[in-house]
Amino acid sequence: MRKNWKKILLCLLAVSSVTVSGRTFAADDEGEVSVEVGEADTEEAPEKAKRAETVEKAELSEEDAEKYLEKIGSADGYDVYHKDKDFDDVLWESVGGKPKSKKDYTDEQKLLADKIDELKKLGELVIIDSKNGHAAASFKSGSKCDEGNLWVSDAGRFFLITDEDTSEVVRLRSVISTLDSKCAFISSDGKTLELLKKDMKKPEISFSYSGIEDGKKVYKAENGEFAWLTADGKHFLGTFRYGAENDKFRMIVDDRSAIFGIENKENGYIWWSSPLEATQDKMATSLLADELRSSNMLRYGVPLSRSGNNMLRSGNADDCTFTVSDIKDGIRVVYNYSKAGFKFPVEYTLEDDHLKASVKVSEIEESKDANIATEMTVLGCFGAASDKEEGYFVIPDGSGALVRFNNNRSFQTNIYQQRVYGNDITAVPQNKGAVTEQIYLPVYGIVKDDNALLAVAAKGDSNAYITANVSKQSNSSYNLCRFTFILRSMDSFYMSGSSNERYTVFEKGKIKSDDIEMLYYPISKKDADYTDIAARYRQYLMDEKGVEPKCDMQSSALYLGLYGGVMKKKNILGIPVSMKTSVTDYGQAADIIKSLSDKGVEDMVISYKNWTDDGIKNKVDTDADPSGKLGGKSGFRKLTDLIDDKGYTLYPVSDNRDFLSGNGYYSFTDTAVRVSGAYSQIVSYDRAYGIPDGFRKNMSLLSPSYFGKVFGDISDSYSKSGLGGVSLSSLTSSLYGDYGKKNISRAKAEKLLTDGYEKLSNSLKNGILAETANAYALPYVDSIRGVPVTSGRFDIFDEDIPFYQLVLHGLIPYSTKAVNGDPDPEKLMLMAAATGSSLSFDMIYEYASVLKDTEFDELYYADYRYWTDTAAEYQRLIEPVLSKVYDSFIEDYDIDGSIITAEYENGIVVTVDMEKRTVDCGDIHIDISEKGGEVGS
Repeated sequence: MRKNWKKILLCLLAVSSVTVSGRTFAADDEGEVSVEVGEADTEEAPEKAKRAETVEKAELSEEDAEKYLEKIGSADGYDVYHKDKDFDDVLWESVGGKPKSKKDYTDEQKLLADKIDELKKLGELVIIDSKNGHAAASFKSGSKCDEGNLWVSDAGRFFLITDEDTSEVVRLRSVISTLDSKCAFISSDGKTLELLKKDMKKPEISFSYSGIEDGKKVYKAENGEFAWLTADGKHFLGTFRYGAENDKFRMIVDDRSAIFGIENKENGYIWWSSPLEATQDKMATSLLADELRSSNMLRYGVPLSRSGNNMLRSGNADDCTFTVSDIKDGIRVVYNYSKAGFKFPVEYTLEDDHLKASVKVSEIEESKDANIATEMTVLGCFGAASDKEEGYFVIPDGSGALVRFNNNRSFQTNIYQQRVYGNDITAVPQNKGAVTEQIYLPVYGIVKDDNALLAVAAKGDSNAYITANVSKQSNSSYNLCRFTFILRSMDSFYMSGSSNERYTVFEKGKIKSDDIEMLYYPISKKDADYTDIAARYRQYLMDEKGVEPKCDMQSSALYLGLYGGVMKKKNILGIPVSMKTSVTDYGQAADIIKSLSDKGVEDMVISYKNWTDDGIKNKVDTDADPSGKLGGKSGFRKLTDLIDDKGYTLYPVSDNRDFLSGNGYYSFTDTAVRVSGAYSQIVSYDRAYGIPDGFRKNMSLLSPSYFGKVFGDISDSYSKSGLGGVSLSSLTSSLYGDYGKKNISRAKAEKLLTDGYEKLSNSLKNGILAETANAYALPYVDSIRGVPVTSGRFDIFDEDIPFYQLVLHGLIPYSTKAVNGDPDPEKLMLMAAATGSSLSFDMIYEYASVLKDTEFDELYYADYRYWTDTAAEYQRLIEPVLSKVYDSFIEDYDIDGSIITAEYENGIVVTVDMEKRTVDCGDIHIDISEKGGEVGS
């Protein structure tokens, strides 16, 4: 029965994960079923009870208190009674003494004995509510303080101060809310608020009522600190002081919780590191409430037990203690997770127009050999939005997407979680996963209340991932978006080929990831939206990353992808032999280019893949040596002469991420190694079933340690051959490490890549054509091909936006993905007009049947015979629009139903009606629907 149950689950999980009774069942790459028990699952029922306000248990009537105890005074509407240590002896004496045996008790003595037993259950002090005559609380013991003795009630809802002899009441205070704070107490008239120290043994500070400001009750202390309560006085929000400030912002700091806010001086809006009313969230468990109030979270692994899912939260007093101190322009918080053995500082500082949060990984102390830090979340609840707020998150997935607050995504909808710059492909999955888009930019955004926020992972981006979830889905009333930084990579493997025993392993040695640095840019503007976030990030790229505008008149060019040769198995005397096969030779490439030129295409950016023998054979390809199979040097020279004469730009492709042994590089020595110690073999998957294709040879993943040599060789050979540009294919959008003896983290691999980009950019006049580009490549690339116009369309997303295009338009020229590879070419052409994107087409000369059982079989759509007319026509239609705006930033972008309106910095407005399939730009009107059946297929 269990086996059948598992088979049923696997069938369901082939499509997605399944949630049953609050638990998520998911199938991994190998089809192994795992049960993900969420934190809410394991604790929801008991935690709900725990999160209720504490209740005092003291049963004593006013009559009994007066009869049996000593009244020592009254305060704040309560009478205070003292129970002497020898009270029972005194009471027995009042009835003639205590009999030796219970058998000898009179009726009166029996009643007294019962009453004494009741009184013994109470503490040394008891308070009686003078309004109703019932006991409100009891106090077991006191501790010395400056004013005498401090007593805290059994449930912590009252504190009482008496003189040293416990004969006189000094004052009594009742707690505001035990959910908000066990240390905050208030007087019955509401005029005085007092805080006890964390150990509850001494008063720490007293505040006096000041009035109501911005819907909050404000209490002020003589030292300048202030406390906030909700307007009804029922909930304590915290005690604060003003910290660092500059012309634009001021920090508001709660030293006791390590929560702080950034106040915008222009409009008074405050961005909080954690929601102030998180403890009152009726939906969140105690654990999640602690998480909401945590400015830091740390996940750690235990290698000996193969466990990597242990979470620590700074908002949980059992997990963490911390100290807050002032530094120049901000505060420094030292988080001490002493039980688990971790300690480190985080600095939060105000820069000119933003907040910076920074962690030096070298300062992370790991004092217990058994535990190692694996992930860190800094300010994971910054800008959290409650279920009463309207707004959205901006997620840079693919082109970009919006996640609107409270969008009613249920518990069955998975939260969004994707790694910046894509997954580390050293850990090759056994089965092909779902097709998704990639995060190319290390940012996210928040928009609410005429305010917006840009969050940038300025350091540590190579090891970051973004998580987003909405209220209810997050098991709380809050919408959350955050960065988490991987400190050590993890991998898994199976022992002895078993499919049931999977083991988790961790990256060895000290933490090798980059330091963490996050920048938060508040944006205050009427009707602020995602275009303002994109504009601020574009400015960041120019000011901080050195990205220079590279758009010129050719920025409206048609992008053409050509494909040279491929290895194909052919039968020779009945024996299958892999042979070089031409798909588009140099002369045929020239014919395609001439055809497009004759049809009116004036500008083209041309990439040419597998144009060398090394490229065709999947060897490391750096020599710029034209393939004899495709026409040799003379044929290639004729092709380049044609391209130069036409004024087009050629970017020959040198694709060196995946390789087969040979040409000086070998799989046993030059392949990247997984964390598990295995070689990283790039698997070809069966298109129908997503399992490894046993008929294709696996390729090796080139170790990043060779990036410097490879890029240097390309620079030398391309320059000597007179080639002005290069396309690096996937090496502008793939980032991975080598966890073997070469010991290269993703952070180090990123540095190796950018050094190589810089060398190529300086040595080649036309620079680098990127096949999509991660943010770290942007300062070095001259144009980008294949920019997506949609997101990965996760269930949590509400709508797609062209965030990537909003950032880059007018900065770096770019094109769409291949129009002829899209299921709706007309729609893609319209989206190109809406986003200022050049068009891109893939073309081959031979018939698509040649591609069967080759690495190019995905180009089944690319036969040039069907597409040159369409490409020329689309280019003729869109080029006049693109030429008006090629070097201008997009200032506003609006989607209203089927109508998209883009406004440019130079005043040009482009309106696209996706339903009517029209484009309007000034006096230009394009009606795609009139083309009817002329679109290529």
